[in-house]
Amino acid sequence: MQNYFHLLSSILDNQPNRLLISPSENKIVASFGKYKTIKLEDFNNQDKFKTEVLRTLEQKKIVFASISFDTSTTSTKGSIWKDFPITEYFFPSYTIIFENEKVKEFGLDKTLYEKIFNKSSRSDYKKKNFINKNQNESEKWVNLVQKAKNDISKSKLEKIVVGDSKKYKNIEINIKQTLMNMTKEYPDCITFLYQNKNDYFFGSTPEKVFEYKNKKLTTDALAGSIPNYGQNKDEIEKNFNNTTLIEEHKIVVEFLEEELGKLSKNKINKSKLKIKSLRNINHLLIELETNIEDNNFFEFIDHLHPSPALAGFPVEQAKEWIKNNEPFDRGLYTGSIGYVENDSSYFFAGLRCAKYSSKYKELISFAGNGIIENSKVKYEIEELNSKFDAINKSILEE
Repeated sequence: MQNYFHLLSSILDNQPNRLLISPSENKIVASFGKYKTIKLEDFNNQDKFKTEVLRTLEQKKIVFASISFDTSTTSTKGSIWKDFPITEYFFPSYTIIFENEKVKEFGLDKTLYEKIFNKSSRSDYKKKNFINKNQNESEKWVNLVQKAKNDISKSKLEKIVVGDSKKYKNIEINIKQTLMNMTKEYPDCITFLYQNKNDYFFGSTPEKVFEYKNKKLTTDALAGSIPNYGQNKDEIEKNFNNTTLIEEHKIVVEFLEEELGKLSKNKINKSKLKIKSLRNINHLLIELETNIEDNNFFEFIDHLHPSPALAGFPVEQAKEWIKNNEPFDRGLYTGSIGYVENDSSYFFAGLRCAKYSSKYKELISFAGNGIIENSKVKYEIEELNSKFDAINKSILEE
């Protein structure tokens, strides 16, 4: 039996350029090398773009995708995402999927396979050495939250997800140990790495945008968050019920139900309301599912991303507000990342994440909160800091 963390350590030693880690599913997806990259840069040629992706997918059998939060516009607020196209379908030269003790390969690389699976690798887990994690109240972000509340009160907007970023300069991080750390800290999340040139986009996301498998499409309505201070179940439920978070979560559920109804005429099944508890934060969660005949992943993305959990509601108006008011380009933060096979697709939201430039030794971490008219600013600051902690406390320096 292959030890999961020994295997992950061995994979990271061989520097994958795309990596998705799901301990709860006993699954690791890793790609190496590059066969072809297809970028969507001219939005007047979407049909040509989609045709090329589908034709290449039929040949290569697997593709990794990254879709920015807002694909309708190019960045005008700096170039931190210059190495990550707005929309990219990346075809690696070699991919392995390890799932439930079975290995599936795409492409052929016997040497790399031997290095990964036959190497005597240990998950050399170093002592934690966190980056500067002290959180200061961001006056600019607080002012932006207040502006969001005011704009909601006098418009058709019901919710806006207000984002923030924190920059750390002259820092060198250990990507391998950071990802090992995240995987151990958040086993119920998807830990991910997307690397282009000298830039690394990584994190541990709690939110699935969608999964299509065995002709079933599932998605997560994950919204509403409270810090986790070790409360018991009754205390957590009471805290949620005493806030506006139930209302915020309901907006997401209703949006996803409506969009799934556009994708399928079949019945939409909903789970009961759950609380997804992570090490330092709790979320409200309802899972939705319906049957669909074909793997129409382009349509799934168009309808399900971004949801009100990532943008606000109505979605298009919220995206416009974010573009006009947030002082940074979100890029892949709150974007959608994942991979597609011919008969299945898996996409996750870019949350609890950071972007690291090894060339400039610069780290930028991202977090944000859903704001409605009755949101309490003091509480929102606590929630935001708990989200920054989720990423910053897992990052290990060299």
